Amino acid sequence: MLPRWLNDYIGMPFLDHGRDAQGCDCWGLVRLVLAEQFEIDVPSYGTAYSDCKSAEIGPHIDDVAKDWRQVEDEAAQPGDVVVLRIAGQPWHVGLVIEAGMMLHVERGLDACLERYDGPHWSKRLVGIYRHQ
Repeated sequence: MLPRWLNDYIGMPFLDHGRDAQGCDCWGLVRLVLAEQFEIDVPSYGTAYSDCKSAEIGPHIDDVAKDWRQVEDEAAQPGDVVVLRIAGQPWHVGLVIEAGMMLHVERGLDACLERYDGPHWSKRLVGIYRHQ
């Protein structure tokens, strides 16, 4: 069963560098939900890149992969971060809501639920990471 709080985020608009309910980019959404629903505070990185399609974001997403504990796909649980490739680079993140399902937002797409183990994202999966 999906959590009720999920409705607070579905449909949130995409906004480069957004970090609140007015709009978020992919990291902003993950950061917002982790803080509000899981009481986990992670860095903003809001001024560390020019826009979400910039190569500048890759090293910051790599920080998630480096500083967090990677978990197996089958061990994913709500609040884990899904790191995904776009254009061959780890430029996108989503938040696990339940096994195989993530909450994410991207340019041209309001925040939504999508399968990270489905045909569109499964080949782009870098890994799933849990905050320590």
